[in-house]
Amino acid sequence: MNNNARHAAVRGERSRVVIAGCGRTGAAIAEALSLHGIRVRIIDLAPEAFNRLPARMVERGQISPVLGDVTLESNLRRVVDQDSVTFIAMTSSDTVNIMAAQIAYHTMMIPTVICRIDDPVKRDLYERLELTALSHTNTMTELVTNLIK
Repeated sequence: MNNNARHAAVRGERSRVVIAGCGRTGAAIAEALSLHGIRVRIIDLAPEAFNRLPARMVERGQISPVLGDVTLESNLRRVVDQDSVTFIAMTSSDTVNIMAAQIAYHTMMIPTVICRIDDPVKRDLYERLELTALSHTNTMTELVTNLIK
């Protein structure tokens, strides 16, 4: 399935987002998306990571925490469903993020995949794999540069 077909399949529908990694950033993204009415499933290896999630949103089913390893296709299949249109890899490991993102995009055919990367040099690699890569380093550099100019 090409990108146009992927995106055409999800236009106009309420999306579900799957987030890999429930650290500070993953949990904050889950909460922000949930406040916009987007259903979120978040997967992490550490049960205590889910303590970062707002209890009321978990209780209401707006955010669904799932314990598992995001680099295993079987675990991703537990959190991805037919309504999943975005996968966000936000673990603290570039290697884990790229592995999970490739499974989500190339195997599970999720239309939009976003990866966190700490090493901005890897950005070209991610983009060659048709993945959107976000680097804290690049983002902060752009913000600071714009503030100073």
